[in-house]
Amino acid sequence: MEYLISDLHLDHDNIIDYCDRPFSSVEEMNETIVENWNDSIDPGDEVLYGGDLTIQSSASALLDWLDELNGEIVFVLGNHDNTVLEKLDRVQFVREYQFEYRGVPFHAVHDPADDPSNPKGWLLHGHHHNNWPGQFPLIDHNNRRVNFSVELLDYKPLNTDRLVDYLACGEQFSDRTAAERVLEARS
Repeated sequence: MEYLISDLHLDHDNIIDYCDRPFSSVEEMNETIVENWNDSIDPGDEVLYGGDLTIQSSASALLDWLDELNGEIVFVLGNHDNTVLEKLDRVQFVREYQFEYRGVPFHAVHDPADDPSNPKGWLLHGHHHNNWPGQFPLIDHNNRRVNFSVELLDYKPLNTDRLVDYLACGEQFSDRTAAERVLEARS
């Protein structure tokens, strides 16, 4: 798995206010997020997507957005995603996903409340966006959790190598900007 990101909420007007996103319109938000995704991810790259791609409930709306995004996507279904999608071949749709990267085990779910208890690895989740920064920061070492919601990643996918570098610091990080500052200071 080369990249991680969750909770794009494309076409969702209310998410701009709800999560204090820095966009003046849903069109600007959609365009920026898709551009950031495709600037980071090549067509053959593996992407773990943590759910809630769009607020649209139809499978066709979701597939239209997926056609815009580069990468081979493993899609962890979120609470706003259409469960009919589980039967489509275009993308691998799952409820949870486990993998190991550079010797670090990960277990991904959309909502951390759905963690089936994986004490050996790191829990990857979205769902909480940037609304509970004390409880759900980007890196929570105490609870071995990573909140990879788009708001905490500056609206860009996170390279998994970089995530493992963040984890190696052994610190709590509220968001990508905080983690990058620490890595820059150490280099």
